[in-house]
Amino acid sequence: MCLKERLRLNYRDLVQFVELMPKIKSIIGLERIPHFTILQKFFQKLNSSLFEDVLNKTVGLFDIKDPWVAVDGTGHSTDQASLYYAKLKKQSKKKRKHYTKNQIAVDTEKQVILAQRVVRGPRHDSKDAIPTIRKTKKYEPSSFSLDKSFDSEKIHKLIREELKAISIIPPKKRLKKGEYRLSMLKNFDKPKYNQRSIVETVISVEKRVFGDSNTSRSDRLRNKESKLRNICYNIYKYVKSFILVILKVFLQSHFSNIL
Repeated sequence: MCLKERLRLNYRDLVQFVELMPKIKSIIGLERIPHFTILQKFFQKLNSSLFEDVLNKTVGLFDIKDPWVAVDGTGHSTDQASLYYAKLKKQSKKKRKHYTKNQIAVDTEKQVILAQRVVRGPRHDSKDAIPTIRKTKKYEPSSFSLDKSFDSEKIHKLIREELKAISIIPPKKRLKKGEYRLSMLKNFDKPKYNQRSIVETVISVEKRVFGDSNTSRSDRLRNKESKLRNICYNIYKYVKSFILVILKVFLQSHFSNIL
């Protein structure tokens, strides 16, 4: 499935691609390639909770300790319209109303996705922030950096009282109430808040590597596609870091022999 996302292929093209690449077939461990409709039906039957479990497993590949967490959301467009329809939409200057909203919580040091909340958009970030933030509790985060759209006393209370962490959220203008929100007027730490930009980097890399459009027809399946993309990103990040470690060890041993 991650290979499909990485190469941005549909199920039919994925099967044809693997059939032409015997080495990939042997690596995956397939004696024969299943029909593309079998892959479609397999993906449709996967329980959404499985994607949460697998994401947690990918986080376990990294050494996560007291993470500084940044939270943000992005949209994954739907891509089922014909070229003719899309052209008409462009000419009429009308925008498609719905997309998949993918909100993620990221460890700013490791640049790993710790938690996700995927729903139908458009939808304000603050509506999904509490369940997303609460999912990071198991990692014992030390601090959170969130942008102004998350400015809420409930979010501050969750982070400070339940998670026992620091919350850094720029306050909105004309702020009059809220103990933690008002404290941001005096104690807002701009350099630490700038850690939030890491989540934007993660979103950018994920879209660049795995694309930003979902091809399924139903919201339920489109949500699964976005969750799968988050899992694939963590695997991509782990493999990339693993290769860098091997390269570092090789270079150190190589130069030590020369010296």
